[in-house]
Amino acid sequence: MTLEHRTALDHTGLRAGMTMLLPPGAPTTDRIRLSSGIRLASETSYAEDYADRAFVPRGPWRAPTCHERALLFGRPVPAALPGEWLAVLPAPARVLEACAVFRGLPLATGESGVRELAHGPAGRTALVEILRWAATLTDPARPGIEAPLLYGKSPAGQPTMTTGGHGRRVGLHVDSWYTDPLSDRSTAPNRLSVNLGSHDRHLLFVNAPLQGMAQALAQVDLLSGAADPKYALGQRFMEVFPHYPVTRLTIHPGEAYLAPTENMLHDGHAEPHGDIDTQFSCRGYFAAPRQ
Repeated sequence: MTLEHRTALDHTGLRAGMTMLLPPGAPTTDRIRLSSGIRLASETSYAEDYADRAFVPRGPWRAPTCHERALLFGRPVPAALPGEWLAVLPAPARVLEACAVFRGLPLATGESGVRELAHGPAGRTALVEILRWAATLTDPARPGIEAPLLYGKSPAGQPTMTTGGHGRRVGLHVDSWYTDPLSDRSTAPNRLSVNLGSHDRHLLFVNAPLQGMAQALAQVDLLSGAADPKYALGQRFMEVFPHYPVTRLTIHPGEAYLAPTENMLHDGHAEPHGDIDTQFSCRGYFAAPRQ
């Protein structure tokens, strides 16, 4: 990708993309922030913590305009595919009570300590309660939960949190648990993630779904050789559109999000606060909340 291509295609405006749904009555003012774009992690002070060619959001962050809020927020249509929307919803009190043991764990607990707790009696009780609730969120025509996991991460202040098998952070990425082709990414299972800690955490994502990224690249004749949705498509989009905003969605303690992580560039972030960032996640065909 040449510098001339990148300069010519730089822009800061959101494209219409996935619909985002918040709980009824939830204010939107402080929930969302937009980055100034995307940049290589190698350009930051955290370069040695990241894999080669990893991308992270570029600061500073800003509030969205009225027009941008209109593009981001809405209500999924009844026939919306799993990859066309994301939602924030409160976890029920019974779930939070069962998971209270995971709240406010000090950093000294360590990620291994969280795993031990999750495998013990308290963790098994919490998992049963969460799975009962998660099952009520699935599409009745496609029930079932995959890969349920209670776990913790130690926030270290880096722009993103996911670490690859090589031990380095991967930056903004697309999940590929199902290895679906681009044409099927909008129908892949989505993810449920619950913030079980006592501090805010953030979902970072590009609001354009993979098909939208492919269309944007095709319009400028730069899709060739980058249609693979697992890695190449997202990388090419970030190279060509380095000023496209990343959306930062705040997930408060006791809240969950449903998101199509197989169909969007994303990662998580939490500020260092002295506690382990504890959460639950699983995959399934979750239905959009009807509010």
